[in-house]
Amino acid sequence: MVHSFPRECLEEVFHILDNDKFTLFACLQVNRFWCRSAVSFLWRHPFQLVKKPSPELIDMYISMFSQQVCRQLISEGINVPTSSPTRLFNYPSFLRAFRFDDLYESTSAWLQEGYDKGSQHKRESEVFDDLRVIKILVNELIKLFLSKSPVIYSLSLNTQRLVGLIDRRFWSHHPGDIQYTPTSFEDFRGAYGFDDLLQLPSYVGAVNCLPYLQKFEYGGDATDGKVVQALSEICKNLDTLEISFSSWQRKHADPIMMLCLLRAQHALKRIVLRRGGSNCLSILIGGLESQANSLRYLEFNGADFRGSISLKAVSCCVNLESLIFDRCLGLSDEIVEPLSTATFCRLNKFVFRKSIAFRDLRNILGPNMHPPIIPPPPAFVPAPSFSTNPPRNQSPPNIAHPLAIMIQNTRGSLEDIRMGWKVWNMRRPLNLTPHAAGDFPPPSVLSTLSIYCPRLMILEAHISRETLPHFLVLLENCFHLEQLCISVGTELMDDESFWTDMAKLLPMKLRNLLIVIEGTFWLMVLHWLLGNCRAPLKILQFPRSICIDDEYLCIITQYAKRMGTLKRLALAKRTKISSEGLRKALIVFESVTRIGEWNEDEDNLR
Repeated sequence: MVHSFPRECLEEVFHILDNDKFTLFACLQVNRFWCRSAVSFLWRHPFQLVKKPSPELIDMYISMFSQQVCRQLISEGINVPTSSPTRLFNYPSFLRAFRFDDLYESTSAWLQEGYDKGSQHKRESEVFDDLRVIKILVNELIKLFLSKSPVIYSLSLNTQRLVGLIDRRFWSHHPGDIQYTPTSFEDFRGAYGFDDLLQLPSYVGAVNCLPYLQKFEYGGDATDGKVVQALSEICKNLDTLEISFSSWQRKHADPIMMLCLLRAQHALKRIVLRRGGSNCLSILIGGLESQANSLRYLEFNGADFRGSISLKAVSCCVNLESLIFDRCLGLSDEIVEPLSTATFCRLNKFVFRKSIAFRDLRNILGPNMHPPIIPPPPAFVPAPSFSTNPPRNQSPPNIAHPLAIMIQNTRGSLEDIRMGWKVWNMRRPLNLTPHAAGDFPPPSVLSTLSIYCPRLMILEAHISRETLPHFLVLLENCFHLEQLCISVGTELMDDESFWTDMAKLLPMKLRNLLIVIEGTFWLMVLHWLLGNCRAPLKILQFPRSICIDDEYLCIITQYAKRMGTLKRLALAKRTKISSEGLRKALIVFESVTRIGEWNEDEDNLR
């Protein structure tokens, strides 16, 4: 029966199991037919299937070296076996994705394991020889991959973490007979760094397999961005481009070279820019216009917008489905102003988390200018499953924040909005006015959500006294809210009316509630919240409240028994719950975790 099972159907199953190495390994042992089909999936991205650097993988690949390469390595003083057992498959030919840092760290682990087997202690001088050997071996492994694999779909040349590792090696094991100078330090990095990556596009097989590249990640300063420029001549069909900058780079990667790669693509769908200052961002953001029609996902993570940067090119990407600003700097109202002219009718997810600094809009407009008025709601027809009744007790806000106007122009497409938490001990950035480091989102943004986002399913925001009325109206009108993550200001933490009113207004579809409280988490708050909550929660999270003890847990458990739906409880890392209290809670809950927030999207804890 299994022999007659079509190979195409079997491969569709293996596609689903792509990241399940245990199941794929079990499939190898069913019979020869299954083995031949499953082995290619198991070895597509092997470094991603192991939890830590794997010397076993390196050992396997080294055994596939030709005799010529082995002799060359031996001449370099690298002890590799000249004869290896015959392998059942040509494993490098199955490779479809790899990360340079995974390959480097696994090679380092392989070398370390060899030293451990040969002797108990290493000489200090051998530390630098390690770096030389790793560099040579990694270079040969990349040549092996590119020459054997017909197609490479995903490639990461992010050396950020590895550059720091080499720097630490220099400072912790600097030979006493070499006097430190800035020149000697740069020479050291040049000798043991990653300049060989510049040659990667010229390796045998690169021209054949890299044109199929769909995802590329770049980061690090050793190559100075030239490898990106070289890849722009080969790779034209990227789907995803991720670029990571670093504030401590000595040789800043030339953003013009990265811009060449961006503009060379036929239809980029996903772009992620991590860190980076205004001198880099302004150039790359300007290049977004070349991908305006195809781009679906745009993320700025830790980017520094301080300076003259315009987001006008972002507003041209009218087909965006996800727009993310996470932990960015300098996102003033002037910077985000161009977004108010955008019409993102397909935007499903908008994240503006922990991004600073916002100033009062009146400081921008001037004392003699009046803020714009939000126009009436746009004429769009909600989906049949949503209520068409106008929100109760709600009128358009008076002051139009740029993001409020942008949200209005989405015409009801938004389902996921995350404006971030505010925790009580968050350090206020220097040179910001108190209002600049104040609460976000402004009242006008929350008020706009309740009018223009009837499909809202996920909301993350900080709630203060100022925004409270708008937040309660939003709860009353967003019937389809399934996930709510809020932080609560100190002025509300002992406000009984706030907690009881919010609990009564929680939508009946809400299944995941996360609350961060600034300051003391009073036991009475749980009585006010859970005593009035009728929403059938499945997940309840208090990821920052270390004061929770057995008494708190008892109240939560009583709610879980009464509702019969609550299955997962996520608490702070240092709660005061006893082992006995935890044991009793696990009789009711399927899971009680104490590692902070539970990220449902990634199915893990952070």
